[in-house]
Amino acid sequence: MRPRLIIVLTLFLVHCSQEPETDHIQILDEIPEHILEVENLTIFPGDAEPVYDVELISEVTFDDAKGPYLNRVLDAVVDNREQVIILGTNTDYQQSLHAYSSDGAFLTVIGGRGGGPGEYGIMLGPQVTGTKLFVPDVTNQRLNEYSTADFSVIRSIRFEQWDSGGESRFGYVYARQDGNYWLIFSEPRSVIGQLSNRYKIMDHEGRIIQDPSLALPAGFRIQTDPSARPIMPLYFMGSTLEAVSRSDELYTAFTRDFLIRKYDANGIYQSAFYYPVQSLPFDLDVHTNSSPFSPSARVIKNAFSDIDRDLPETNPVLFRLRIDDENRIWAAVPMDQQREILEWWILDESGELLAKLQRPLLKTIFDIKNGYLYGKEIDEETGAEYVVKYRMELEQAGE
Repeated sequence: MRPRLIIVLTLFLVHCSQEPETDHIQILDEIPEHILEVENLTIFPGDAEPVYDVELISEVTFDDAKGPYLNRVLDAVVDNREQVIILGTNTDYQQSLHAYSSDGAFLTVIGGRGGGPGEYGIMLGPQVTGTKLFVPDVTNQRLNEYSTADFSVIRSIRFEQWDSGGESRFGYVYARQDGNYWLIFSEPRSVIGQLSNRYKIMDHEGRIIQDPSLALPAGFRIQTDPSARPIMPLYFMGSTLEAVSRSDELYTAFTRDFLIRKYDANGIYQSAFYYPVQSLPFDLDVHTNSSPFSPSARVIKNAFSDIDRDLPETNPVLFRLRIDDENRIWAAVPMDQQREILEWWILDESGELLAKLQRPLLKTIFDIKNGYLYGKEIDEETGAEYVVKYRMELEQAGE
């Protein structure tokens, strides 16, 4: 059966050579075959213009002047009472969680360092669902769960309870609104070549609620030395981004294509939309010079030659993916090869381009909720990092 395909408006396909070299995206002159095979696909024009202009108006600052000092802000999330929970590090590079009220007043330090109940070591991004705060703790290999009413610890869930039932290992977890979890399982570290992630829905005791048999590309790993462990996946070969909506739907995007897929709360594929654009030409020397832990260009070329694989012609077109509380999709497009500036495409649920927002990579967008954007700012004189709550105003483009 031929996949259902929807062409939105008119596709003005322009040959890449006609685009100025300084443009950070170039419109494809034809739709790739692997894209046309996607079912329930909507294709938008690559030169689509935003419907709105977006303006950010600073309203509240969350910083060390109102609480214990944080040297770096790593992540932040906003709960159902508009309290802001910041994950950061102090001058000794130890991580901690700080809670602030909606008006910027410091409330408390959540938990503390260690291995006891509610304590932690190295953490990943905090998440909020309903009245609960979830924080993955890498050091103790568990997910800590706190109440947003008083930030007391509710329970800790060991990662090992989430067993894939095969050789795959725990990769990441997203808390769901229904009390269950999206689990991502990764390939063993010894695997080289194209990697994949597997997605399951499980409860806090590790029981499978839904297994949609969903596997998506997770990156590409090469072997540079037969006696050494394969290196970390090469980002320029592409990987899958995920974002979970407030309805527990899963959105995914492989970074080499501006193709965003939607799965329902049971992990069943629903639809996808696509913009026929690609990123800047890929330069291996630029990659190795700007990636401190990357092997040399010669080593990478030799590894690709050994497996008879070509290097990509362009950089990945997507870098990050978010879903806000109005089910708008935020897709970040790098504007330079070092990914120092991101252009966020703000899209409605169908994929229509609503607005674009340019922002430096270092000024991370943490959360978008109730008409506000919460992002990192950096003091130019001191280097201190803090969080700012911005009111978002959308006005008809061109007015």
